[in-house]
Amino acid sequence: MKIGIVQPSNVKSAIELTETVLSKGAQLVLLPEKWVKTLDEIPLSDFQRLALKYTAYIIPGAIEDGVSVIAPIIDNSGKVRGIAKKLHLFGKEKERLLPGDKSIIFTYSGIKFGISICYDIDFPETIRNMFRKGVEILLVPSKITTEGLKIWKDYIKIRSLENRIAIVNANALDPPNYVGNSFALTPIKKGELVDTLTVAELGEEDGYAIADIDPLSYFHLRLERLKEISDTSVEEI
Repeated sequence: MKIGIVQPSNVKSAIELTETVLSKGAQLVLLPEKWVKTLDEIPLSDFQRLALKYTAYIIPGAIEDGVSVIAPIIDNSGKVRGIAKKLHLFGKEKERLLPGDKSIIFTYSGIKFGISICYDIDFPETIRNMFRKGVEILLVPSKITTEGLKIWKDYIKIRSLENRIAIVNANALDPPNYVGNSFALTPIKKGELVDTLTVAELGEEDGYAIADIDPLSYFHLRLERLKEISDTSVEEI
């Protein structure tokens, strides 16, 4: 499946880049977390129109709605199929918002997707729960600072390796504190080891990338990991 990553600097570029990536064959498009400041600034109707026009899914990022941080899921008929919420609030978000209480997964074109918003990726049990429910590709909208990028990419890679799944990340662009660097990776077998392969990457500019991901290419790795998982107990002595 071709997944578009859109890294916009403003609303106009978000709409234009989304249409461009759809016209180039993307079947699903992901935007970053908090790329606009308020829910009212997200051009939801434009994204719905584009989803219907190109029969594609669009996740128009994640944004505060006054109660939580939400990520609408627009399906290929242009309707909002559901809403994912951020489960783990970060910093001052805890002072004004409420966390979600469940992860959201959905199937599109025979592939099972999960959504994890920014700080949620720090919590391995969150991703593992979705993996055990069959998630093959994880979509991660985020707003990570420049200084946090290195460790953020480590987190993404580790979650991919732990669960043998592809991860697509759209990170906010608002220099100098937020410099994008969105990327996507998949697990890959290298000899006796499993590593990750970066299949799409953006720099510090307004733009888009397309990740062509085939879950069948790492199906055997996912199956092997599922068989290896066991529920163990803890005994204090």
